[in-house]
Amino acid sequence: MLPALLVLTLAALAPAAARRHAPYLREDEPARRTARTAECLFGKQAMELGSQWFADLGPPFGIMYCIKCECIAVQKKRRVVAKVHCRNIKNECPEPTCETPVLLPGRCCKTCPGDVNYPDLVQEDMPGDVIIEEADHNMKHFASFLTGRSPLCVQRDDMTGVPVAPGVAAARFTFRRRHLYWSVLLSPSMKTRPRALAFLDRQGQVLLEQSLKKIPGIHATYEEKTDKLCGVWRRVPRQYKTLLRDGDLHVALLWGDETSNSIDSALSGRIDRYPALSSEMFTSLLEPENPPTTFSQATCRGSKDLDHEEGWWGGTAVITSVAGAAPSLYMAIVFNGIFPKTVNTSDLVRVVLTLPDKNQTIIDQRVAKPNYDFNLLEVSTPISAAELRSLARGRLLLGIESVENPQRRISGSVRQKGTCELFHAPLVAERTPAAPSPEGLALVYIDKEGSLVYDIQMENVGVVDPKITLVEEQGKRHLQVEILDTRVGVLARPSARIFQPLYDEQLVVHIAGDAGPPILRGRLTSRLMPDAAGSGPALLRRTTQARVPNNMAGLAWLSVDSLCGLYYEAAVTGSSRSRSTWWLETHAGGEDNARELGGDEGWVLEPSAAELVAIHIGAAFLELRAQDNVTALLRTRAPQISVPTSCLPAVPGPIDNELSPKYPPSPSADQLSDYGLYRLSVGYCKQGEKYYKLGEIWTDTETCSKCVCVMGTPKCEPVQCPHVNCLVPTILPPGHCCPICTNTTSAAWSENGSCVLAGQSYAPGSSWHPYLVPGGYDTCAICTCNYITKQIHCPRVQCPPLRCSEKDAFRPDKKACCRVCPENKTKKSDEETPKDQGTPKTAEEILAEGGCRFPDGPLPNGKEVHPSIHSHGEQRCVTCRCKDGEVTCVRKRCGRAACQRRRRVDACCACTRHRRQRHHPPPPS
Repeated sequence: MLPALLVLTLAALAPAAARRHAPYLREDEPARRTARTAECLFGKQAMELGSQWFADLGPPFGIMYCIKCECIAVQKKRRVVAKVHCRNIKNECPEPTCETPVLLPGRCCKTCPGDVNYPDLVQEDMPGDVIIEEADHNMKHFASFLTGRSPLCVQRDDMTGVPVAPGVAAARFTFRRRHLYWSVLLSPSMKTRPRALAFLDRQGQVLLEQSLKKIPGIHATYEEKTDKLCGVWRRVPRQYKTLLRDGDLHVALLWGDETSNSIDSALSGRIDRYPALSSEMFTSLLEPENPPTTFSQATCRGSKDLDHEEGWWGGTAVITSVAGAAPSLYMAIVFNGIFPKTVNTSDLVRVVLTLPDKNQTIIDQRVAKPNYDFNLLEVSTPISAAELRSLARGRLLLGIESVENPQRRISGSVRQKGTCELFHAPLVAERTPAAPSPEGLALVYIDKEGSLVYDIQMENVGVVDPKITLVEEQGKRHLQVEILDTRVGVLARPSARIFQPLYDEQLVVHIAGDAGPPILRGRLTSRLMPDAAGSGPALLRRTTQARVPNNMAGLAWLSVDSLCGLYYEAAVTGSSRSRSTWWLETHAGGEDNARELGGDEGWVLEPSAAELVAIHIGAAFLELRAQDNVTALLRTRAPQISVPTSCLPAVPGPIDNELSPKYPPSPSADQLSDYGLYRLSVGYCKQGEKYYKLGEIWTDTETCSKCVCVMGTPKCEPVQCPHVNCLVPTILPPGHCCPICTNTTSAAWSENGSCVLAGQSYAPGSSWHPYLVPGGYDTCAICTCNYITKQIHCPRVQCPPLRCSEKDAFRPDKKACCRVCPENKTKKSDEETPKDQGTPKTAEEILAEGGCRFPDGPLPNGKEVHPSIHSHGEQRCVTCRCKDGEVTCVRKRCGRAACQRRRRVDACCACTRHRRQRHHPPPPS
């Protein structure tokens, strides 16, 4: 048992293969899969936190009903992560209560009639859609107000408190189909974008942390146009959903270094339910007009210990307007901090809504103070049509102040609602047209200026200049609201009447000719914006394989998150689609693959490498198939998505290095098919106006970077210039990054007659390190172009002879070119031993010098130790040695001669006694 346990313990310490060459100078690539903190992955299936199941090992084993697994929460410093825990429940089976128990199919324990509460019973989960549909009515809209007065303590991994960040922020949350969509508004005083958003429980333990790094695509464009931070928490476990319902879930914005994931400051707030958010149309983020000049950096304080001078104060407002014959305005305002602790309960709050451009006051009301720590006010008033237009265009200013303490006034401009959402619609033919049938889609959203951004796509309309109108349809009442002049554009000053039907999903897009009924129409519906790499919607086109009704149309969204999960969503209108399913087809590398997805919305947590590459290059198709799963009804090519680099597979095929000839500057014109698109997008990189082939290396002289084409993306690093010893002064000519040796004392230099190596030119007198893929620069060699002979020499560093065996030699540093011998460790007397040994080296310094990671702490390069097992103590018969960052462990071997000398045998020698087989005499006949 002990040797087997030892092998398992030490297997993680030794890498699969030892390096036998000079170390590559390459950075560690990010892992393709990142841990999902709120769920467990068992095989390729995601398990919700708290769920139980039986281990399914697949064929030929099948389901092991005696192996019960559970997804449990494990505390790791300040974080809570999900972990799979499996155990054998065979020994937990109770004694049967009858004489003839029966082992039923799908059970581990033998049971008797009427027996219950057996350990081999797992409660079946209800379908997720059923659970959410029941909860959507009462649990959908939430919000959080983040200021420096929040009592939550945010801690680092070392459990030290984090200083509170100055500023004010507001967050909106929408719970929809197991997902929690969020959006964050930052006050204008916050100039730095936070690096992450975290969800915490009331003890400050991190349940989930999401990076706020911008991802290319429609998500980054939307954030830039609206000044919002958008994202989604996918598949919220039921345990955390309970925290959300009970008001025990908090949110925090984290500032710090993205590389090290450090936390320099944080701003947090509790997530509460706000029914008024269901009708929100506008919002306002209120911050102090006179912010505190000295901001306290105190951490982990409770609300009862906060003085009114510590931390920023502020507020947020949920505003709803009603247009029509008698326009009105309703405001729900949440704020804190405008009153000191010694405030009189009879103090009044003054609510002022003004139009600064015209020095006009729209609202000036005084309301009784509700509470010191937290305040919620509701104000309702009629307004004029002109004031409603000013509200829609973001020209109003909202202010809150204490009548007795006006110096702590908070204010902010009124802007569009805080939820990250846009509106889309598939456009359906109104009447039966001649073939081909018209089809199209519409996409609109409101930007930070209150303008309407729209994108209308249409095909086979049959009209050169169609008329595009936005119509409010409420029952039989149709009212034209706006006319769009172009198919793609921005409507700078939309009518104030457009917002209420847009948010109520009563706004319809009409595409018509000069006269007659509309050719295409579609009702705009809301879609929440997730945090994932993706492009805009794709139009689902009818196929010729089946007779598709003319009133059937659709659009599809496809995105990939930072954890490489694939998400899709389709919106289809028209005739019923009983038992039809969605399929994903990929065409990459000359291979065709198809995957069944399921309903109109879903995800694939572990897509294949071929599928991710196809999505990355735009060679993936999404289609709706009929009941037979063969006939395609609707089909579209998915737009090209910038899949995260960590999700893409390694570069296919061998990569040529600097000694390879140059490739043509641009791709050929015959690469236009699906496979050609794969070759074009992955096989070429574009930088500036030039194309580079897969694996090609070039130097960008403007930024002094060495670049290589990898999977369609240039990867660059700074040029490393070798140290040169010149007899004459060096010069740095234009277009060069490293100094060059000349042949005259006047420093005259000419590029005529440069050196050529494998098609690449080098200036006379220049020196460089060879660049190899994927290792990078080989600093152990220096190539030089002789100024006179124009010949290239690339000698390697000459290493001194070793004074020890090759086995004992090691590299003091991972980037070192030569190996050295370990120091002789001779025992010195107490008088010869110096008293001051200096400061011990840190773990980072030991690892940087070629040290190794070890359970008992980092080992210096060349160090030998005996490992320890917690249950068995030190294993003196096993010796582990650190060499060049790798640990090798061997067990002491004993020869046959040592085993024969039993009296002097070593305790580490395991001698086996071989018994000779005795030949028994044959039985008497």
